Amino acid sequence: MTPATSLFRGLLSYRPRAGRDSRENFLTEAFAYVLAMDPKVAIKIIEAFVEDHFEVNRLVSISTQVSLRDETSRGLPDMKIEVLNRDNQRMQVWIENKWGAFADPDQLTRYLGYLDLQEPAVPKHLVLLTPRHTDAKVCPASKSNIALTHMSWSKIHEVVKAHRVHAITNEFEAFLSEQQLVVQPITLAAAREHYRMLKANEDRRVTRLRGNLETLCGRVLDELPRTELSQDAYLSVSFGRVGLWMFRERITIGLMTDPYDHASAFLDDARPLDLIVRVEGPYEKTEAEHERANLAPLVRVLETAGYACDQGSWRTNKHTVLLGHYRQGFRFDVGADEQVQWVLDVFTQTLSVIESDESLMKLLQKVRHY
Repeated sequence: MTPATSLFRGLLSYRPRAGRDSRENFLTEAFAYVLAMDPKVAIKIIEAFVEDHFEVNRLVSISTQVSLRDETSRGLPDMKIEVLNRDNQRMQVWIENKWGAFADPDQLTRYLGYLDLQEPAVPKHLVLLTPRHTDAKVCPASKSNIALTHMSWSKIHEVVKAHRVHAITNEFEAFLSEQQLVVQPITLAAAREHYRMLKANEDRRVTRLRGNLETLCGRVLDELPRTELSQDAYLSVSFGRVGLWMFRERITIGLMTDPYDHASAFLDDARPLDLIVRVEGPYEKTEAEHERANLAPLVRVLETAGYACDQGSWRTNKHTVLLGHYRQGFRFDVGADEQVQWVLDVFTQTLSVIESDESLMKLLQKVRHY
């Protein structure tokens, strides 16, 4: 694709059809058009793709759906980008793009084999581009001179936001967000503004905090190990929290954006976003108090694991039988992918601590569920 190529002509062959999901090819064509129309952004993105494997001085051409083959089979990587380095040496960056489909290590290995046979003298780099940063673990070790790396759409989004010039790039950035292909980084400024508007009874939707947390927790849900506690986990956005409700709706592990419904309080009002674990059930007040006493051993374990279980006045909420706020504050200081990984790690460790004690599991099984 070149800047003269019509975007609409490129997308036409991937229009919706019965029995065919063409979203990945649609996304590839749109991405190729943006790179062609906004060379400044294109260079920055390609530099992010290749890291320090080789330098990029000028974009030469962009092609999509280029056929590769060996003696027995063929494949169609989504995109081929040709660039020149400072010595005007030609180099190639190949991209395999995923949207809903999961990455296939065998496919990537085949592509590396094809590329070994394609213009051997030209340095090449293969990139797996997906919405999930955790897909990096799918990349097989390259046995050739061709580097294979993974890049998430969230990282692409960061580059686009920092270097965009052309109006179409702004549209593409908005499209990535709307389609939840990217996880927006959760900023301290957004959390503070959400909390300010909450206290002022203003419309908090403009901060997009809850929507961004929903996307983040959705990524966590995709990667969370399925265990006895989490095997029925699903995403829940309600009652001032965004999180994963599990164990027949007895347990929530999530992020609290509004402490009011839980009758709790943030660990630090200057950092108004807490990671929480909550045990709940359809109790009346006296029943809930009895259940809280039964769960005292779990409170001790969670306190040791880093949770503050005496935060606010949550015992006035008759459905809450345990509520803990993770003492380590939310990681506002890292990028979106790193935030997803941090939340995933804390959720996974919390569940592991509980499940490793058979007596705690027996206590939780006795909690009345909805």
